[in-house]
Amino acid sequence: MEEIKNLKNLSKYEYGALKELENIGIGNSATSLYKLTNSLVQTSVLSAKFELIENIPKITGVSDFPVLGSFMHIEKDLNGYILIIFPEKSVKRLSLILSGGEEGKDTADTMNKSLIEEVSHILAGTYVTALSKFLDLNILISTPYTVYDMFGSILNSVLTEMSCKTDFALLLDAEFLIKDEKVYGNVLTLLDPASMDYMLNRINEMLRQKPG
Repeated sequence: MEEIKNLKNLSKYEYGALKELENIGIGNSATSLYKLTNSLVQTSVLSAKFELIENIPKITGVSDFPVLGSFMHIEKDLNGYILIIFPEKSVKRLSLILSGGEEGKDTADTMNKSLIEEVSHILAGTYVTALSKFLDLNILISTPYTVYDMFGSILNSVLTEMSCKTDFALLLDAEFLIKDEKVYGNVLTLLDPASMDYMLNRINEMLRQKPG
């Protein structure tokens, strides 16, 4: 499969370009998150890498615990899904920050789901905007659908929705510093094989055109 060949041959420089792109996308969310939290937000991408989907739940360290996950369909020039995962501890911190100290009864209550959906939509929106501008593509996302479940179950649901075989996903580990509280999340981009090949080819084209 061309997808696997391209990923295995991805250079350190290309990975660096990917991480910088994700930093721009996640970093641009700080302005919107500032408006939402009324506080300065510092964002960073701790790591960005392609991983076999079957390994991702264990790599993220949340495979044995329920999480709150929001997934959005990627449409137009690329086809796939963005899945944003927040572990329970981060959900509770976000709930306290965004609600002004009023914590929901539990992780899966309506208030927490609504807050996480809003944050997830901001993150996915700025990320896709950065991706669109960098690769000169027309990419849109759907409204988020949020569920409380085991990471593996949520991931399997997304793969079922995709109705096609894909082996790899782009995994981002993100950190947010809001009102002296650290919040962690995982951003997972799953593209169908044709879209993955197209995105990687566009990245290589951009890198070849870069001066120097």
